[in-house]
Amino acid sequence: MIARGDIYWIDFGGAVGAEIRKVRPAVVVSTTAHNAHMRTVTVVPLSSASGEVRPNEVAVPQDVLGDGRRARLKTHQIRAVDQGRVGRRFGSLPKPLLTRLERSLHEHLGLDCGPVPSVEASS
Repeated sequence: MIARGDIYWIDFGGAVGAEIRKVRPAVVVSTTAHNAHMRTVTVVPLSSASGEVRPNEVAVPQDVLGDGRRARLKTHQIRAVDQGRVGRRFGSLPKPLLTRLERSLHEHLGLDCGPVPSVEASS
């Protein structure tokens, strides 16, 4: 089962322009329930590019991935992918880092973190 916060190898082939490309690890940000019932998962890709961490990126310390590389989560490259693009499991993101990623997603998407109104309240 593909769970929220897990890191999988994802095939980002077929990218255009500035889209993230090649096979690389990505963190699953869609809910585990969504992943169990839908053909897509929503992911945030990781990049090992060096240099300054930019806005809408989250620094990943080198001990997290287990291979000694520093990385960054590219929040601005959030993407839904077919589960056929999902490869082997790489690990999972530690909870404090998942919380930072969630905050970065809220900022990038301009989301209000207040309660979600019920369907009945909006009708």
